[in-house]
Amino acid sequence: MRLKHLFTINIFFAAFFGVSCAVFAGWALRIYGLSPDEGALWTTRLVGGSILGFATLMAFGRRTESQAARRAIALALFVQDAVGFAASLAIQLGGSSNALGWSNPVLYGALALAYAYFLFINPKAS
Repeated sequence: MRLKHLFTINIFFAAFFGVSCAVFAGWALRIYGLSPDEGALWTTRLVGGSILGFATLMAFGRRTESQAARRAIALALFVQDAVGFAASLAIQLGGSSNALGWSNPVLYGALALAYAYFLFINPKAS
């Protein structure tokens, strides 16, 4: 697998979660058993916008011929997914979310590991 293939896979997750959070913030919070108060709705919408921004980066990364550009995008996504893993794991371990909440640290962790592979283990596949 090449880095552009990972971008392609990740775009689908990012588009789904980005739109869900940006447009359907209340629903996105409720399916995780979280309270959709005003602050949570605002934050969820901002996160959705950020995820859609990352999806845009992935779309450009898929098409670029520049290995340096793809690696820079992969580094940004690695950082985002590593932070997402840590944050979602902390929320889940704190008992704030229902069982569906475990999908977040699993997904963020898997993506962080995949980007780490292309950045540190097999950078030639970038």
